[in-house]
Amino acid sequence: MKFHTKKFTLLFILILVFSLTISSTVFAEKVVTDMAGRKVEVPDEVNKIVTTYRSATQFVFCLGVQDRLAASDLSFEKVSLFQKLYDGEKLPNVGSKNRGINIEQILEVNPDLVILFPHNIGPEVAKKLKDYNIASVIIKPESYEQIKETTRILGKAIGVEERAEKVIDQYDKIIDIVNKREIKDKKKVYFANSELLDTVGKGMLQTSMTELAGGINPAKNVKSGFIKTSLEELLKWNPEYIVVSQYYSGSVQDLLNRPELQELKAIKNENVYRFPSKVEPWDFPSPSSYLGIIWLAEKLYPEKYEDIDVQQVVEEYYNTLYDKSYEDLGGGSL
Repeated sequence: MKFHTKKFTLLFILILVFSLTISSTVFAEKVVTDMAGRKVEVPDEVNKIVTTYRSATQFVFCLGVQDRLAASDLSFEKVSLFQKLYDGEKLPNVGSKNRGINIEQILEVNPDLVILFPHNIGPEVAKKLKDYNIASVIIKPESYEQIKETTRILGKAIGVEERAEKVIDQYDKIIDIVNKREIKDKKKVYFANSELLDTVGKGMLQTSMTELAGGINPAKNVKSGFIKTSLEELLKWNPEYIVVSQYYSGSVQDLLNRPELQELKAIKNENVYRFPSKVEPWDFPSPSSYLGIIWLAEKLYPEKYEDIDVQQVVEEYYNTLYDKSYEDLGGGSL
């Protein structure tokens, strides 16, 4: 009898250990701290992802996991980069951060992970999804360091840490290239958004881009964020260079021809440029915005970059992030 009791006890322990092993395998989770400071339990395997705004989708593509997309926001079909890289079935849309997020649509696709924005209703949506036991991470890629942090967080959450580090290596390579150039006489650079007198001040990615490229943004000391300036102020700043957003409403030639701007150094020397690119804008917070730094630096100080083939740097960058060259994606020459 004692023998059978011992045998039964041993069998019970083995069954219990086996059950716990299976349970931990099926329900294994990892904890990720997102950019809102939330500790989120994410399934060990993330096979179905929902993105709720354009930046989130860009990071999914740069991490090479677009085949795991289960739904995306309204911008998906409007971005040429996504259309050129995505060959799956048409994705359901979950709304947008401006028009609202469709929780029901998210629940319908039953995702493993939802990537959310930090502003508007993003945190509120995160709370609602938690009630349904759906993992979500909030990202905030609004500066170069935050773009790097976003890449690393999503790499961990999705389970592609090695790919994330390869992408970050490309970020660091750009910074290393520009940091090796000693710039003593820094050029004044004015950045225009959709209109000439719409610019940016302190705390904006475009200001950081200008400074990392070795330039000075004269609007930085006005205030933070987006700025509406005046013609008088622009003339007073008298920048040596003017760079306009990919979303600028006019053309570079129109700017060069405007009579009221003819006394500006940038106009006199025809140092007016539109940010690339035909594939995606580099002046917008995204994984590719690091390329805006080296592109602008080479425009400002061409003599300092004679040893660097910027086009080759861009091609390698795109090959790493998107598994396709810039040329293959329709970027053309810079």
